[in-house]
Amino acid sequence: MTNLRLLLCVSIAGTLLASPVWAQTYKWKDAQGNTHYTGTPPPPDARSVTEKKLQPSVVEQGASYAEREAMRTAPVTLWLGNECDALCESALAFLKNRGIAYTEQRIITDEQKDAFVKRFKLQEARVPAINAGKDHLIGFSASAWTTLLNRAGYPAKGTARVAPSTPAAAPGPAAAKGEPADDGNWQPAGQ
Repeated sequence: MTNLRLLLCVSIAGTLLASPVWAQTYKWKDAQGNTHYTGTPPPPDARSVTEKKLQPSVVEQGASYAEREAMRTAPVTLWLGNECDALCESALAFLKNRGIAYTEQRIITDEQKDAFVKRFKLQEARVPAINAGKDHLIGFSASAWTTLLNRAGYPAKGTARVAPSTPAAAPGPAAAKGEPADDGNWQPAGQ
């Protein structure tokens, strides 16, 4: 067991020491005309010396694979209205704090309200509402929204930036025919 620990420590130290922050590479030709590439300066009699300073690779951090997949398979849409105040602000703050990218739809006109009611099979338009994939919630409850987003595959803390607000929601073709846009799972907030 002690040998295994020693081997592990030596391997880690070797890896750390072998990966310099800045590396220099030299290209040069010897007296016979052979080209060499080295990490040390060439001998004084070298010809055609070229020195390059290499920077380490930088990996940009962004959304994780799980987050990208959730955004692809279950994009989030948030519906808000003009008369929605504290609940809508709480919903917006929740999505922002969790780092969830979403599309915002404002329900303003009577046509939009009717399309919204038909889509969610409601008696009246109630906001805020959230849709992630085929799952929908009407009203705001942090615990219910957390469950919905977890089920959709979103991480507990996303890295996505919030999408800019979009114009008011236009009724889709399905809503215009009086049909729901999809047959998702309907669950009131707080249950």
